[in-house]
Amino acid sequence: PAATSSAELGRWFADFGPVSHSVVALANRELLLRMPARQALLQSLHDAQAAYFLARTAPHSSGWRLPLLAGFGHLRRGLGLGETPPPPPSAASAPSSTRSAPGEPGGNPYMPGASVAAAATAREQRLLLLRQAVQQASAALADHDRESLSMVKRRHVGTGLAFVSFSSPEEATHARTALSSPSYTRAYCGRRLAARRAPEPSDVKWENLEVTRRERWRRQLASTGVMLVVASFGTAIISVVCYIQGKNVLNSLTLGDGMRGTILSLLVNLSVMLPVILGNVMLFVSVPVLAEKLERHTTFTGKELAVMLKLVFFQVYNSVFASLAFLFDPSIDLFARPWYTTGGALIANILFGDAIFIQVVLDWVRVGGLFSRLCLAPRAKTQLQMDRLYVDDADIYLAFRVQLAGKFIILALMFGTAIPLLYLLAAFYFWLAGWIDRYNLLRRLSPPPRTDAALTRALCLVVFPLGMALHALMACLFFSSLPAEDAAEANAAAA
Repeated sequence: PAATSSAELGRWFADFGPVSHSVVALANRELLLRMPARQALLQSLHDAQAAYFLARTAPHSSGWRLPLLAGFGHLRRGLGLGETPPPPPSAASAPSSTRSAPGEPGGNPYMPGASVAAAATAREQRLLLLRQAVQQASAALADHDRESLSMVKRRHVGTGLAFVSFSSPEEATHARTALSSPSYTRAYCGRRLAARRAPEPSDVKWENLEVTRRERWRRQLASTGVMLVVASFGTAIISVVCYIQGKNVLNSLTLGDGMRGTILSLLVNLSVMLPVILGNVMLFVSVPVLAEKLERHTTFTGKELAVMLKLVFFQVYNSVFASLAFLFDPSIDLFARPWYTTGGALIANILFGDAIFIQVVLDWVRVGGLFSRLCLAPRAKTQLQMDRLYVDDADIYLAFRVQLAGKFIILALMFGTAIPLLYLLAAFYFWLAGWIDRYNLLRRLSPPPRTDAALTRALCLVVFPLGMALHALMACLFFSSLPAEDAAEANAAAA
């Protein structure tokens, strides 16, 4: 019930054993979503404070020439080029009665007084602007905290979920076993409770606990429908481009000879490949965004699992339908010999590109993370900001890696009977994947959230069986297509 208290729930579960902790999840999504915004405001305040501190403690611009001139003096004396006048004593070491402004008699002979005054004025103006930036950032953080405090004081109802910790694992197992047994009739407030092993705290999406199961299913269907439209659009792009390449339409274009013709040919081929890349990028961008913004999973494991399964399905969907687009050509029969040079070559090129480009360039080199580590991190003003820029966030890295492995498993098993080269490409991919994952997870990425074995179970119980079933089905089609084509050719020759 929504009005359940943690103490009351703990007393109810005490019949199974000593309860060390019990908490009821509250419907405070709006409050939890304010935490990342507060983190951004706090980072802005730290940056403003660091910039003000560095500007205030920086040496005055009037003194920057003195060490340089003194160094040149030692150099001239060492080379026997004569003496340079010694620099004047600093203002801090000179007696107060003998201090004078630069440009005045006895002052700094290396910088006119007007230049010193202008530099001091510019420095004061800059310090004033930085001080105002600190005050504005501090006021914004205070306003945010004040509004969050008012939200904390509101009464939040329960979500229908609770977390109970026992003193020993045996007692927790006993409670789960009893509540899952049909013969257990004890109820809580007239309702039967269901229990399962709680996920790790880092695995829980606390802001989504108030979303009901029915609403999550509706959101899941809506997200899948959107992805089906996006994937169909990308598949149409890839199919048209591959059909154009297979029909050698580009070879009929007159591009000229010499260097000009070579450059135009390269540009035309590049323009043809850009839609293919766009069709694949649309999937990589859309699926994680929809999983985070629309589907609202209650655990990080659920989000990873949804992303992995959808990417595997839609990538296989893209590749298979793009290779079958060549069958619309009346001169190409179902998996006849001409298909191997068009659709079969497309499948081999897709897997080769994934094994080299996506795995090496995107997953190993990680251009964005490399730029952040080499260019942005050294320019950070605080150690905390530098640490965050230096280390890449793992996020759903495991889901992306597993979905790419699932794509290789299905496509290699599906078309490997006709194109044995795919087995070698898959073996090369998995050999290289082990080294890349070991390097990234141990040296490049922050530790991902602790999740259960849902990705591994889905790969073993869903992806592998599906690949084996498609392998058996496609083997029958491939082995029956070539004899049928030979018989048709023999009949045509006899006629």
